[in-house]
Amino acid sequence: MPTIINSARWTSSAALLTALLGGAAALAPAAQAAPATPAPITVTAPATGAATVQEAARSTGVSFRNSTLQQLQRTDSGLAHGCWSRDGLPQDAIAKTVTATWKSESCGFATGTEGYTVYRFASDWNKTVTIRWNNPYSGRNSYSCDAPSGYQCDWSGGSGNNANVAFTLTGGPSAFAAKTAADTDLTAAVTPVRSVKVNVYNYSGALLGRIGAGLDGGIWTGNSLPPSTINNGDRARWQSESEGFATGTQGSAEYLLSGGGKVTFRWNNPFAGSNSYSCEVPPGHSCATAGGGGKNAEVSFTVN
Repeated sequence: MPTIINSARWTSSAALLTALLGGAAALAPAAQAAPATPAPITVTAPATGAATVQEAARSTGVSFRNSTLQQLQRTDSGLAHGCWSRDGLPQDAIAKTVTATWKSESCGFATGTEGYTVYRFASDWNKTVTIRWNNPYSGRNSYSCDAPSGYQCDWSGGSGNNANVAFTLTGGPSAFAAKTAADTDLTAAVTPVRSVKVNVYNYSGALLGRIGAGLDGGIWTGNSLPPSTINNGDRARWQSESEGFATGTQGSAEYLLSGGGKVTFRWNNPFAGSNSYSCEVPPGHSCATAGGGGKNAEVSFTVN
């Protein structure tokens, strides 16, 4: 779906982001008016523990080098097959001369992974670059990169069951007008068996930069991934849902505070049993949790 870009907040967001992540991270979504702080509720944190990492039957790690002088803003991402790997989501934005990375993998018996990501040029809303990858369980891997006139997109690598492919975008004009992206519509075409829509209100006084996100159950809903950054005073939204028969959804997202410390959001909506949520913040901050009941839940975290 198209992303509406608003130039009003670019300068301040870019400056904060450069200080936090060295200029290589993504720009934050545009601000929305935040409601009154919700009353906290008592929640139960899901069990955590060391998990054994096992390589998927098929996986594709994508690197995308933006060798232009244009800011790129992600407008869409999706998987026809497979799941996004833990901490492997596409970046919201890619600054000039920066390399972004993401990864997807098979999930299920005798399956592969296939997906795409679309980036829009900040200097021209009508120009996009689309990256596609396909690592099937049976057959050859395939890749493509569609770029507008005046640009060239090449790729290399990408062989094997657990492939790594590198894309490089070159060309284009030297100047660009920077803009930020508006919220993404989280509406799903079909109501899943279980789902959690997460709202995060950042009143921490600091910029939050995503350092990790993943699902232990279910899939991300459409294009609603945890954003790369959350400005102070802004609201962020994302959603995950169940996939398969008699399953739920469980996940987490980790953010680094620009002033130091880490914030971790966790949610769990199992097929059987009670929903649970938790929010961990460093000393000097607090986190209130509200909502989150039902099969298709909506929970709000407020970081102060």
